[in-house]
Amino acid sequence: MLGISSSPMAQRTVNSWLEQWTCVGGTCAPAPSAPTNWWERSMDKYVGLTAPVLRGCWAIPVTVGVFFISRAIGPAGLYASGLYFAAFSAYCLANFARCREAHCIITGLGWGVLAIVAFIAAVSQLDWFGPIWNAFLVVFVVGHGFELIWASIRHTHVLKV
Repeated sequence: MLGISSSPMAQRTVNSWLEQWTCVGGTCAPAPSAPTNWWERSMDKYVGLTAPVLRGCWAIPVTVGVFFISRAIGPAGLYASGLYFAAFSAYCLANFARCREAHCIITGLGWGVLAIVAFIAAVSQLDWFGPIWNAFLVVFVVGHGFELIWASIRHTHVLKV
């Protein structure tokens, strides 16, 4: 069982970037304020539902699984990849809006653009599967690299804009 919680923002707060990638289901430090409208409640619910599979110890096996399934289904794999990137983008953007984790602004925007590119490539029947997934990894490294640098300078993972 993935431990999906029905409570909003079911993520646990952790103290380090490394702990984000253990089975705690992500982080949100400091804790977000109570939602004040339907939009914030919707973001919290989406993050709470998707965090167990998009964050923490399940993120890597799920990503590897999506990669292999997408590759196995041939040209339609770019559509499946695009949907996955869009879901991950929405997660990161909602998480940034509510928690302000520094990497989420980069990964959220980057994977959103990548989802659009994957759909365009699929419609255009371009053989961009490899480059699309390479770009996914680049966005991951750039986003989390930025957060590590930010946290080392500012002593917080929170990005205030």
